[in-house]
Amino acid sequence: MQFLAKRRLTRGLLAAACTAGLWCIGLPASAAPQQAPQGVQVPALSCDHDSALLVWQRPATGDDVAFYNVYANGQLIGNTQDMNATKTGDKAKEFINANQALVGDLLLRHSYEAKGLTAGTQYNFTVRAVGQDGKESADSQPVQVTTLAAPTVVKLTDFGGVGDGTTVNTAALQKAIDATPAGGVLEIPAGTFVSGAVQLKSNMTLQLDKDAVLLESANPADLTMGTNGRYIGMLNAKGVDNIRIVGEGIVDGNGWQTDAKGYYLKAKNKENKGLRNEMHVLNIGIGAKEQTQAQLDAGLAFKKAYNARSTTVIFQKGKNIYLEGVTFRNPAMHMLTMDCDNVVLNNVNVETYNANNGDGIDYCGKGLLVVNSFFNTGDDAINFSAGMGKKAESQPPVSDIWIFNNVVEHGHGGIVLGSHTGSWIQNLLGEDNIFHHTDISLRCKTGSGVGGGGRNVTFRHNVAQDMKKQGFIFTTAYTDVNAVGSFIPGAPGVFHDITVEDCVVDGTKKAAIEINGDASAHHHDIHFKNVKFTNTHENIENNCDNITYDGVTYQYAEK
Repeated sequence: MQFLAKRRLTRGLLAAACTAGLWCIGLPASAAPQQAPQGVQVPALSCDHDSALLVWQRPATGDDVAFYNVYANGQLIGNTQDMNATKTGDKAKEFINANQALVGDLLLRHSYEAKGLTAGTQYNFTVRAVGQDGKESADSQPVQVTTLAAPTVVKLTDFGGVGDGTTVNTAALQKAIDATPAGGVLEIPAGTFVSGAVQLKSNMTLQLDKDAVLLESANPADLTMGTNGRYIGMLNAKGVDNIRIVGEGIVDGNGWQTDAKGYYLKAKNKENKGLRNEMHVLNIGIGAKEQTQAQLDAGLAFKKAYNARSTTVIFQKGKNIYLEGVTFRNPAMHMLTMDCDNVVLNNVNVETYNANNGDGIDYCGKGLLVVNSFFNTGDDAINFSAGMGKKAESQPPVSDIWIFNNVVEHGHGGIVLGSHTGSWIQNLLGEDNIFHHTDISLRCKTGSGVGGGGRNVTFRHNVAQDMKKQGFIFTTAYTDVNAVGSFIPGAPGVFHDITVEDCVVDGTKKAAIEINGDASAHHHDIHFKNVKFTNTHENIENNCDNITYDGVTYQYAEK
């Protein structure tokens, strides 16, 4: 069964001249760029002594752009077809090459990292769009950057750090952090350095070298119990600004054992006549096991003891946080919690699949950029949290979010609004991303009495394949009591003024689109334009108004 409506069809296979590029898509030779790139910028803290990250807006209909050339002081230094070998890059190339007809003309890369720059030097960067015929647009508006002076570097090993995978380095790591001068770099060399909870400080860079691992101690005594009844994890920062975590190393939460494929084991905390399931946390956990057991020994019921597990990285009430290159993996609970303004994730790998509650990043603040990053998570990949109920009504919204050129594999949701929506989640643009084996690409969830909701969201030029549940969901029926918790209720959450445009979804196990509002508070003004569904199931709509479909096609799976 198939329903067809008017839409702008994608151009089919990638042009041969463009298949070597990561995100560039083939076009007729007559097409030429219509305008110079707009909004070229260097995000906060993304320029250091020898590199700078450039990002810019893509046209809303990017069919006339094949790729971009980048210039420094008038000299061509590279283009967006050239990309260093990264996990995100490798995953994207593999997906595009295997799904050229599916991808069509949707994905376009619009960032560039200039490397090999000279310290303490001024650069004027410009970007030009390039058509398939090789013709360039005019220059973008220039962005002027002065690289930093070469920083002072201190090493963890200079303060007694031992990377043998056994020695607990909490005191040495905190001493090294405290000794790092303003603007300086704390270098973690190759080795496995076990640590408990430490506090980062303002105006510092934590650099993890290749083959360096910061491994959270499995001993709960090396951590700290937070005011919310959960352990704080290894890397923490509260009320501090201007922190960078960079390098090719690994931050490991040491939460769970792995299976034969290297995935983290998923707990099934069931008991039968006093016998625990073989997948119970007390059988398959590492740090998750020890933290849960410590709270059981302290007299807590299992549910509260289990919910006391640590988040590996927690940043609170700061601004200007930059993460680049590092792999974050295996948390006992969540991986990254960021309640900060102006946070950038560039070329970050977040690997938590299939750990219980293994969210990639939970964000609350104003100003998040996620670019060129890879997520493979045991829960939601990129999640936004805006509080619950009456208490959240006076809080500022979570806002100003830009998510592009990322690859999301497993995860309950790729880009996720809620379930904590009380102060609103708004002004979000997600574009040029790949979702592969994710449960849902765009997941909007709230509950009765949670309040607020999501608004002013654009989700465009994204490709999704093999969704385990819906393609898109907007629901007020989210009922996970562990996530929703106890609060003074407000109004039902509402999702409105949301546009899904120029996307393809190949394969959903449930509805292509599901919209379930509250009887007293309908979701409304959600618009789908030029979206192609294949191997999918019929939409579900309840308690919603002004849901529009323009150029949407469905090819239904056989029943």
